[in-house]
Amino acid sequence: MNITLYDYLAYNVPSDCNYLLSRYDYPTSQNEEELVTNLKDFVRNYNYEALDALAEIHPDYELIMDVMDMAEMATPYEGKKETEYLNAAGTIDRIGNIEKTMMTANMDKSTPTTVTEGVLNKIDLLLMIGGAILTATFLKNK
Repeated sequence: MNITLYDYLAYNVPSDCNYLLSRYDYPTSQNEEELVTNLKDFVRNYNYEALDALAEIHPDYELIMDVMDMAEMATPYEGKKETEYLNAAGTIDRIGNIEKTMMTANMDKSTPTTVTEGVLNKIDLLLMIGGAILTATFLKNK
């Protein structure tokens, strides 16, 4: 069952809802279902003005405003390159960049790179990652 904003307000702050509706010449509601119907009609008729008025009587108004203020202060991550992005955990996916850095760190720029050098560097990287995983597992089990 989904709880709408109208339901939430009608059941949590019915007196505030009725007072707000009376300022707009709506009759006092006799029960929560009628109050929900009147609130829906109120928003349908007064649009954003009604939504702003309902926001002011919301029981969590201060919390919502605090979150909105924090969201306005936050700056979105724009990334340095098209390949960098924030993943679902909120971290930057840089595995490809780290791999490239590790592969090219010890290479001399004046000598041409060969397939063998790239393969050896990938094997070295995989061995380092495997060693780190084994170490972490060993330390976790102790």
